[in-house]
Amino acid sequence: MIRPVLSYMICATPRSGSTLLCEALTSTGIAGRPAEHFEVLLETGRPRRPRDYFQRSNDPDVWALLDDPAFRDILGDYGGRFAEKQEEKDPHWRPPDFEALLRNALERGTTDNGVFGTKIMWAYFRDFVRLARRAGREGVAPCDIPPAVFPNLRGYVWIRREDTVRQAISLWRALQSWEWRREGDQTRKQVPLRYSFAAIDHLRLRAEEHNAAWRAFFERCRIEPVEVVYEEFVQDYAGTVRRVLEGVGITLPKDFSPKEPGMRRQSDELSEEWAKRYHEEKKVRDAP
Repeated sequence: MIRPVLSYMICATPRSGSTLLCEALTSTGIAGRPAEHFEVLLETGRPRRPRDYFQRSNDPDVWALLDDPAFRDILGDYGGRFAEKQEEKDPHWRPPDFEALLRNALERGTTDNGVFGTKIMWAYFRDFVRLARRAGREGVAPCDIPPAVFPNLRGYVWIRREDTVRQAISLWRALQSWEWRREGDQTRKQVPLRYSFAAIDHLRLRAEEHNAAWRAFFERCRIEPVEVVYEEFVQDYAGTVRRVLEGVGITLPKDFSPKEPGMRRQSDELSEEWAKRYHEEKKVRDAP
């Protein structure tokens, strides 16, 4: 296994354009292979399930959504290890093996030039920090956990989306279809999709809360991330890739030119229809 001479961490929220960014950086061949190597929850030892995206909401409409039989196949009956269904608890459950996760991440995410890249969502960044502290880093402050874990950590990249309504719509569609990316020649899955104001509004609020949490983390830890705004990224794909590479300290070859993305944008007429419907409903709900 190659020990990285340079590491960087992409900080994101779901459907912020982070997958496109990771693909762009991976395709350069000199920027590691960033992916969600640590996508596990401390309580379950596995990635979030659809229902987990809606836990701990204060909105009664979301509570109703979670109990709506029409969405049960999408969201599942229960979420999290400490769910209401006592018989689903596994007496043999143990926390994830963080050191095994780290070894796998370094092996998969490092290119031959010794650059390692990874991506972490705020939704499980807390669990990443806690797992790392439990794995022999108890006295390390949360701000210092990433550099204590990733060899030669040189930079953070923060990707966010200005239009959090469309971000939420994209996530709500993905949770229903389980289609998280689409290549250029792929057709969209033919899955019935249902609009839900409560779901979209909840996911919008979560995206904004998690962006605010990333910002607060950077300020508290005195970190200046390379900031990428999705809407600007898609307008200047090559320029953004170059800026990120340079921002995390990767030396570019003289004739460097980023490859064109293979992924297709997933928004379409239905996304626009839902965005219009959401804004109309919100305006009515917010009216005095």
